[in-house]
Amino acid sequence: DDLANKCRKLRNLYFDNSNRFVHDGIGWNLRMTNIQAGLGIAQLENLDTVLAKKRSLGKLYHELLSNIKGIQLPLVNTDFSNNVYWVFGILLKDSYQINARQLREYLFSKGVGTRPFFYPMHLQPVFRKLNLFGGKSFPVSEMLYKQGLYLPSGAGLENIKIEKVCNQLISILNAYRK
Repeated sequence: DDLANKCRKLRNLYFDNSNRFVHDGIGWNLRMTNIQAGLGIAQLENLDTVLAKKRSLGKLYHELLSNIKGIQLPLVNTDFSNNVYWVFGILLKDSYQINARQLREYLFSKGVGTRPFFYPMHLQPVFRKLNLFGGKSFPVSEMLYKQGLYLPSGAGLENIKIEKVCNQLISILNAYRK
């Protein structure tokens, strides 16, 4: 059982099932099969359609949330890139008496699934064991993890669902405004 568990972790970036995105060992991404690769190649034919849909979802989120004070939305475009909204992340500022974890739990209780921002590299147990960051602190990364979350943004998401997500988010934020 121990060996089987270790093998499952090794093939999946050494994620721990109890706390996903936290690594306590070195693993790899060894999960794709030939059939999956074939499907992936076939999906490339839909790339432009999917990117247009993701950008449309991002635009709608921006329209519905741009007037909410105390949250930071993703950049739309820069001189170097155009956002494709692989995910739609928001960052809570100090305007609220709630952190991202609490907000995620509250949204979940209202039927809205979210994801946390990625766990900081310098705090990953595997890298701490290896002392790769020399015990240094990276407060911006830590703040982003504590105050950021990703809203639902799958390409199959309908506009009405985004409107419901935004209504729930706005309602919760209004209740926890300082």
